[in-house]
Amino acid sequence: MPVGQKLEEARKRKGVSLREVSESTKIRGDYLSAIETGNYEINLPEVYLRGFVRLYSKFLGLDQDAMVADLNVEIGKTSERTIKKSLGSIVSQDNLENKDRTSVKNQQIAPNKNSSSRSNLNLTLPIILSFVGVFIVLAVIFTIYLNKGEDAFSGENSGVESTINEVVDQNQQISSDSATSRHILEISVTGDMKKLIICDEGKSPPVFHEFDSLKEGWKTEISFIESFRCYSSEVEKVIISVDGEEPRSAIVDRSGIGTFSWKAN
Repeated sequence: MPVGQKLEEARKRKGVSLREVSESTKIRGDYLSAIETGNYEINLPEVYLRGFVRLYSKFLGLDQDAMVADLNVEIGKTSERTIKKSLGSIVSQDNLENKDRTSVKNQQIAPNKNSSSRSNLNLTLPIILSFVGVFIVLAVIFTIYLNKGEDAFSGENSGVESTINEVVDQNQQISSDSATSRHILEISVTGDMKKLIICDEGKSPPVFHEFDSLKEGWKTEISFIESFRCYSSEVEKVIISVDGEEPRSAIVDRSGIGTFSWKAN
């Protein structure tokens, strides 16, 4: 029996709706629905998919390891079907090119060139503008030096220095603003743990840190931006500290089974 069908039947036996499961586990309802129907071709990393199945299984009282093992088999079969489908599309395209190669080239080559040109322009334009700006600043300084001599230049130099300092200050401010949104998460566990997933939600796309078979006393530091989310079937063993604050248990502010989230004020 597929993993999704097992989860759906267990949920119905327990008499809970997908909405209630979502509120308890903090897993989005559309993800839960996709898992139950066996639709794994969703925009979700496999490590996250496994974590969701593990949490869902724990909520329903099912064997977590067995469910994840069955999921791995199903994911493998889905990947094989996707590869075969892609190969079929490639063969169809090859047949089309053999029948009317000249027509296909006339329709495809021009758009590809335009797309490539636009892409190259988007990449090189900022670089060109940067060099132009530097050249203009150097040209102004050199012109002042030639026209007024070293003494005059030293007198006028304050205005040029002021402009340059303003640019430097702006760059420093941007760097400072960027630094303020970055935080350091210190995380440790008070007992043995099978799996721990930390998601840096401030990055686009989100960055996932996955840890397996942790032992009591394990700890590490993770840099994240603005917010993070922690997933574990044993979140009560997780101790966190953000930016050197007093360490505390993740279960204190936890809402839902196996999840904990933190966001900058």
